[in-house]
Amino acid sequence: MKAARPTAPSPADPPVSRRRKPAQSRARATADAIRDAFFQLLAEKPYDRISIRQVIGLAGVGIGSFYEYFSCKDAMAAVCIHLRVKAIATAMRASIDAHRAEPLPARVDALIEAQSAAPLAEPEHWAALFVVERKVSGIESFRNMYAEFVQLWMDALSGGDDWPAQAPLESTAFAAHAMTYSLVSQTLMTAPRPIDPAALRRMVGDAVHGYLSIHAPLAYRLHRFDA
Repeated sequence: MKAARPTAPSPADPPVSRRRKPAQSRARATADAIRDAFFQLLAEKPYDRISIRQVIGLAGVGIGSFYEYFSCKDAMAAVCIHLRVKAIATAMRASIDAHRAEPLPARVDALIEAQSAAPLAEPEHWAALFVVERKVSGIESFRNMYAEFVQLWMDALSGGDDWPAQAPLESTAFAAHAMTYSLVSQTLMTAPRPIDPAALRRMVGDAVHGYLSIHAPLAYRLHRFDA
């Protein structure tokens, strides 16, 4: 009878399949090296062609070290995605706190920058990561991740006194996140290489600002859209 395949943790949930918490600096460095090696290999070959031995060879660690932290390749991929997505969420929260006193268009620009900076800085790596995300992420975890990012957008939109009280907040935040996430991820996955990060960033900004100006016209009365 075949043994059941280990179940990978989903990227949006806490990576429960990680075998051990790297509490000490050397152990943490080992886990980081494994994840960084995997991220590097993703830009060079499809996920299905990446083996655990290739990852540990590039990371310079032994097979035993791998299994101290990850139960399988899918678990490693899920942890890698989880941590990188969480880093984006952390950057977005910092952006919200730093720009809370600014006008709505400025808050939105800062949040788009925080959400898109990492993927646009390493487009080939993130293009592969977005593809893998669809392989190892279940629907419930994807919904949880989406809800977290929509909440961040809600906090940013309502963070100043220029968001209209009568404007729908949650659905507008959902649309703003959907436009940002979809335009970035789908462009990276489908566009010919290389992409133009500045042009993509402008496209995202125009789409989000254009939509928000419908719901908060007074906040956008002096906003100048990119030509």
